[in-house]
Amino acid sequence: MKYGIKSVTMDDIAKELGISKKTLYKYFKDKDAIVSTLMKMDINGEMELLQSLTESSKNAIEETYAFSQVLIEKLRAVNPALMYDLEKYHPKAWKLFVIHKREDVYGCIKSNIERGIKEGLYHQELNPEIVAKLYSEKIDMIFNQEVFPTEGYSVETVYSEMIKYHLRGIINEKGREYLTNNNKLTT
Repeated sequence: MKYGIKSVTMDDIAKELGISKKTLYKYFKDKDAIVSTLMKMDINGEMELLQSLTESSKNAIEETYAFSQVLIEKLRAVNPALMYDLEKYHPKAWKLFVIHKREDVYGCIKSNIERGIKEGLYHQELNPEIVAKLYSEKIDMIFNQEVFPTEGYSVETVYSEMIKYHLRGIINEKGREYLTNNNKLTT
């Protein structure tokens, strides 16, 4: 997460774990297998956390805010080269990420929008499927070096602005009042 994938070698991994490279290869065929395993673990952990946040949130806005705080913390640790490295050098892990984004993240956002509509905090006329797809596909743009080069933009700042933009578009007056009264994301 910190250095990107390409720059970390099997020697680096073995050294960090305090094991021999031979022992590492006993459990993992190659670096691609490690990356795929870590991607699966990360996705599973993220989904468990998101489920927990959904269950503990008072309403859809609190849920969105909780999700965004988790992702901002996660993005702080991510080297922007990570996504490029995944896509270019580890297609199996990249595919896991894309499926996660298009199914899991999409599902969470869609459920959140449906919840917010039922709670009267989001605009009633929203199409949850379309809005959730728009949101989940915007995630790729955060890491696009042509749009947001690391010299001028941190990934966490871009994501923070994206979530504010998203909330401003879906909340109604009651939702705006809730945000204002609870000192949440500035609208």
